[in-house]
Amino acid sequence: MVSKGEELIKENMHSKLYLEGSVNGHQFKCTHEGEGKPYEGTQTNRIKVVEGGPLPFAFDILATMFMYGSKTFIKYPKGLPDYFKQSFPEGFTWERVMVFEDGGVLTATQDTSLQDGCLIYNVKLRGVNFPANGPVMQKKTLGWEPSTETLYPADGGLEGRCDKALKLVGGGHLHCNFKTTYRSKKPATNLKMPGVHYVDRRLERIKEADNETYVEQHEVAVARYCDLPSKLGHKLNGMDELYK
Repeated sequence: MVSKGEELIKENMHSKLYLEGSVNGHQFKCTHEGEGKPYEGTQTNRIKVVEGGPLPFAFDILATMFMYGSKTFIKYPKGLPDYFKQSFPEGFTWERVMVFEDGGVLTATQDTSLQDGCLIYNVKLRGVNFPANGPVMQKKTLGWEPSTETLYPADGGLEGRCDKALKLVGGGHLHCNFKTTYRSKKPATNLKMPGVHYVDRRLERIKEADNETYVEQHEVAVARYCDLPSKLGHKLNGMDELYK
C-alpha cells in the first residue's frame, strides 16, 4: 500500500537548496537547483557559490551536502519501506558528523520540506581543523569513490554509518567516517519502519566552471537488504520472499 507521503513524491521532482557555513573560519553560502527521478534513484544538481567564492578549500567536502543528503532520491525496492518518502508532507531532518583521517571535522544539519511540489533543503555546516598543508585546503581532491551507507533503526529514526574515500591528485585517498542521524517530522507510529539496510551510491561531478563557483553533480542511489543466505536460518530482515 502506498503511503500518503509517497503519493506526494512524483516520478519527476525538482529541488532547491540553501546552504550557509564556514570551513576553517571562511564563511560562504551556496544554492542549488536540481531535478531527478526519486523512484529510479537518479538526480542532477546545479550548484552555485553565491557568497565567499572562490572557496579556499576543495569543493568536494561539500559535495555530499547536496546529494548524499538528498534522501528522497533513493530507489527503494518493493518490500523495503522507504522511510524518507513516507515522511511527507511534513518532511524530515538530519544531523551529520564527518571525521577525516587528517583531523578535519565537518558537522552539518539539514531540513527537508515540500513546498508547492518542490523539495526544499536548508543546510547549515561548520568545518574545523583541516590542515593548511592537507589535500582539502590545498584543493588536491578528485571526487568521492562510490560508497555504501548502512542504515539502522534507532530511537524512532534511522542512523546511517559510512566510510567514504576521497580521491587525491597524484594517487591515494583521504578517508572519512560519516555518522548521520535521520528523523522524520512524523511520529514513528505513523511510519512503516525498515529493518537494517544499505544504500549504494555513486556521486560524480559532471561539470565545473569559474574556479568551482559553479558545479554540476549527478548521483545514483539504490537501497537494498542484505540478500546473502544465512547458515543459521536467519531471515533476510523478514524479506525472504523478495529473493526467491
